Formats: sequence, C-alpha cells, structure tokens
Amino acid sequence: MEPTNFTFLNTTGASSLSQPAAKRMRAHITKTNFCKRRQRIVGTTAADIESRGTFATQRDCIHELQKLVYLEGRHTPGSPSEAAWFSLIVSEPALVEASMAVAVQQWSPDHSWQCQADRHSYTAVNLIKQRITSASTRTDGVLGAVVTMAFGAFLAHDDLAWKIHIDGLAQMIEDRESRNPHSVPSWFLDLIVQDSINSIFKLPRVYHQNIIHALGNYHDEKMANLAAICNSIVQLQKAIDSYHRHGLDAASIAQEIEEPLARLHHEARALRVSDKPHVDAAARAIELVLYLLWPSQSGAHLTLLASELKEVMCRFPIKGCSYMDLTSFQLMIGAIAADKGSLTRTWFVKRLSRAVQWMRLRGWHEPLSLLQKRFVCDAGLIKGFEDLWRELHDDAATINAQSSIGSS
Repeated sequence: MEPTNFTFLNTTGASSLSQPAAKRMRAHITKTNFCKRRQRIVGTTAADIESRGTFATQRDCIHELQKLVYLEGRHTPGSPSEAAWFSLIVSEPALVEASMAVAVQQWSPDHSWQCQADRHSYTAVNLIKQRITSASTRTDGVLGAVVTMAFGAFLAHDDLAWKIHIDGLAQMIEDRESRNPHSVPSWFLDLIVQDSINSIFKLPRVYHQNIIHALGNYHDEKMANLAAICNSIVQLQKAIDSYHRHGLDAASIAQEIEEPLARLHHEARALRVSDKPHVDAAARAIELVLYLLWPSQSGAHLTLLASELKEVMCRFPIKGCSYMDLTSFQLMIGAIAADKGSLTRTWFVKRLSRAVQWMRLRGWHEPLSLLQKRFVCDAGLIKGFEDLWRELHDDAATINAQSSIGSS
C-alpha cells in the first residue's frame, strides 16, 4: 500500500481542550495534511509519467488520468454514466492518448510536461487518422477522442487546431446520424447543451453551429430551440451594449430590447424539463443571463434562481474535471447572479476557485487569462465577470501563499 505521509490526530481524552480549541486543532491538522498532499502532487514530473510507459491495466490508466484531472486524485464514479465514460476511455487507445495529451499539457507549463503532452497529442492524432480511414470511424471512442482534442486546443489557445477538430467532429456527427439516426451518445449531447452558455460569450469549448446543424435534423426540437435562443441572446447583447454606450430612445428600447427580452424569457422557461438536467440547467442559466443583461428582478429572486441552477447541476450524471469547471460560464453566471454571502454563491465560487488554486499551485500564474482575454460581453455585464475573476485570483493567491507557509 502506498504510504500517505498524513498526520493523524486522536483527541480522545483531551478534556483540557475546549470544543472550539479542539475544532481549530482538527482544522489545522486537516489543512496541513492537504498541504502536504498538494506539494507531493506538484513534485511529480513529466518524467515520472513517461517512465511508467504503457499502462499495465485499465485501472492503472484511469487512475493516472484521474490524478491529473481531478482535485481529489482517484475519483470513484458517482453514477452508471460516469462509470461508462471511464470504461469508454480505456476501450479506445486514441481516446486514452487524447486524454493524456490534454491532462499532461495542462498539468504544468514546464517544458518537460509540454514535450510529453506533444508526444501524446501526436500519437492521438495518428490513431484518429487510422480510425477515420477504417470502418470504426463512427465509434463513440473515436468521437470522444476528437472531442477531447478539440477541448485541449481550446485550453491551449490554438484556434487553428480547434477549428480543424470541430470541422472533423461535425463531419463525424453528420456521417453517424445519416447512417443511424439518434446514434450520438448522450454524453456528447449533454456537453453541447452545457457548452451553449459558453457560446453566448464567444468562448465555446466544443459548441459550434456546424455541429448544431449536423444534429438538428435528427434530434428533438429542444436542441434547435436552445441554439436559436443563444443566437438571439448574442444579438440582444449587441442592442443592450449599444444602449449602455450610446443610449437609445424609448421606442428603440421597447423594440430592440424589451420585446426580444420578454420573448426570450418565455422561450427559456419553456425549455425547462426535469428529466434532462443539462437542458434544464441551460434554461435556468439563460434566464439568469437575461436578468443580468437587463435587470428587472430583486437580488433575492436571482439568488433563488441560481439556487435552482445549482440543484440541477448537482444532478449531472458525469462530473466535470477541473478544467471544465474553470471554463464553465454556467458556474460563473451562478456566482455573479447570487447574493454575496449566500450559500448558493459560495457553492459556485468554491467550484471555480478550487480549479484556479490548483492550477496556480502548479505554476500557471494566470489560469483565467484564456477567459479574460477572449470572452465577449456587453458593457453592463462585464464588471460582474471582472469582479468575480479578481476575487478568484486573489483567493487563490492567498490560499497558495498560506500553503507555502504551512509546508515550510
């Protein structure tokens, strides 16, 4: 069994300690334990990963990936869907290599890690090319490999590679659906729905109109309706931004903002559906976006709606990795909408801040730079994002500084 090097505390019989003092002692020991664990993780090098070579078992493969992408290290599947996703990863070598490419690339900016990531990426691309020329092109594993490579290109700011992967993905979807309608796996549809909120702010991870078009002819109308709503919000943002920058007369406000806004609120509420949590979450996130773009409700109402969004997101069948959390505009919208000091806002901020802290600890000094430099938002809402990102950055800097002191 691998030693943990944790410090454990037994307070049995420690009657001299008051209850508050005992609580503080336990908190200190817990904090020290996790500080030590973080330092051991950061001490891992790319050479350590590379030296392990081919994974002896599927379990070894999953454990290695989990240590690279989950804060808690080894992650026990929380649902049958999550277990199926892990099984899918190890069933397709191209998906294994693509997953390792992204995980290693994002682990550290150190040159050795980046070189190792390039090797995994090269292998993944070659394996994908082999699959494309064979009858196995339409497998879920190959689809997952291309999705993963697209996500990696997004994280790496590589627009050219991202576009290539997205175009290939759209062609694969079109091919699959033309041969066997409704054959696209649910995890892919869930990802596209979740990413629709990112598309509103021009930072989609895998969402693209070509993919929506490929899916549109074969899936229920909610997918098409969601895409249409997101496109309309982009246009609405332009009108609201024009209002903030230049002003509009009453007639123009009614025609260009208030009427489209009322229609979009109605359409978003119509999207709510209890048996499809990703669609339900997207609908509630859209409602929050609309309220934030053109405030008409109290903070208490927005906090309640954000709480509903949180509850729905807790029902997602597959837990996203740290990088999905870091780039999730659903989480950011929830944090911006909820009242400061509320438990709801704390939940959203915690999900985001843990990912930021984790990356800063490994040498990424500006983990939010991808979002800060490229997202598009109207002038009225941009302050909410900037304040949130500043809070996440400052919190991460403070906690990492405390961790350094605790480990010295």
